[in-house]
Amino acid sequence: MSNWLTLSVVFHLIGAGMIFTVLLAGPIIEANFRWENDVRMKQHAAKLLRSVGLLSPFGALILILSGITNMTLLHITFTSLFGGSATWLGLKLILFIILLIMGMTISPKISRQRASVLDQMNQINPPESGTDRLASLNAQQTISFLFQWIIVILILLLTIVRPRL
Repeated sequence: MSNWLTLSVVFHLIGAGMIFTVLLAGPIIEANFRWENDVRMKQHAAKLLRSVGLLSPFGALILILSGITNMTLLHITFTSLFGGSATWLGLKLILFIILLIMGMTISPKISRQRASVLDQMNQINPPESGTDRLASLNAQQTISFLFQWIIVILILLLTIVRPRL
């Protein structure tokens, strides 16, 4: 393995570690968010969740750049990704793109909506529908985390098994 490939693989592992950090910390902070009864503490947990979520774009960028570098150094062509010897890698790419789209659209949207509901609930006369809306957003976040973990597990399986498709 060349020095450049080794360096690229190390960066790829760093990017994957950043994504795993978000996916591990997210549900833990989410659980704390749900168990907390005080609205201000919920706001703090929501801010912490958004802060941790800021790691994911950097991790994704590192994964994309190091992945392209790895493919270039290993002479993997686009045709081998879809219908060739590296079809498993093409499937990983598709799953990663789905994961990116979910992470860039669904989670931030839920986060913004929850922040808005929490701000309303922290007012002097909070709306009664706030708790129901918050419960609905919490359920959406749980489903989002679940799908993200399923995709990550599929990506890991494809990495380990590398099936001939």
